[in-house]
Amino acid sequence: MHTRISDEGTEGTEGNMHYFIDAGYIAIGNNFAKNCDSARALNHQDAIADLQKLAQAHTLLMGLIGGILENNDGRTVHNEDDTTKRRFVLTAAFVQGITLCEQSILQSLYLQAGNLLRQEFETLGLLSEVKKGIRKDGKVAHAQNAPWNSRKLYGELSSLAHMSDHKLLESIIGYQTSWGDFASTIPQYKKETATRLYGFHVSMVMGLVDELHSLYWDMFGYVIGERENEVLNVVYSILVKQGLFKAGYSA
Repeated sequence: MHTRISDEGTEGTEGNMHYFIDAGYIAIGNNFAKNCDSARALNHQDAIADLQKLAQAHTLLMGLIGGILENNDGRTVHNEDDTTKRRFVLTAAFVQGITLCEQSILQSLYLQAGNLLRQEFETLGLLSEVKKGIRKDGKVAHAQNAPWNSRKLYGELSSLAHMSDHKLLESIIGYQTSWGDFASTIPQYKKETATRLYGFHVSMVMGLVDELHSLYWDMFGYVIGERENEVLNVVYSILVKQGLFKAGYSA
């Protein structure tokens, strides 16, 4: 079945028609999109059930970020040199992508999440270079300037971003010939992969909170309060229990 659409968006003649829409393909496309949405929703439920502690840590960190931004909204900037501007732009870029990165992991879009995680990793490295005065525009952040406890996963993130490791890709896609091609194109939940990537993401967000504290101290003279420190201690204890940090670590 074909429907002819005119320039005005209504059925028209051969002369003014420039679109052919096959209603059958529209239905198949909508169906496939719904199946993908349903799979991602189920993956999200499974991930949240398995990653409750890390999800709690993530929510607490988002609360800290929101609180810091709200408490300093509209304040006069005391220091606005080039270094501060660069740090602000990088910090804002990181914050904008936090939710997208988290949802990519929870919905089992691990290849897409790998790109976003690598960007988070490199953003913290860029912030370190800017503060050290060694930043060179147009260059990727050097791995040695990246944050703590993260280099071990950088190679994996690069493989995800460039799709260069077939075995890694195959393990994530979860292809099985008995399921058929259709099932393989829908994201499959992998507990081990989700745990590893989500833990890495939470660690990066915690690093961003440190950078935000430092930035707002330089911009506004902002000092974190006792309640904020308590929240950071709770998050840190969760990360220690998850094996992401060693007890006694100091940023």
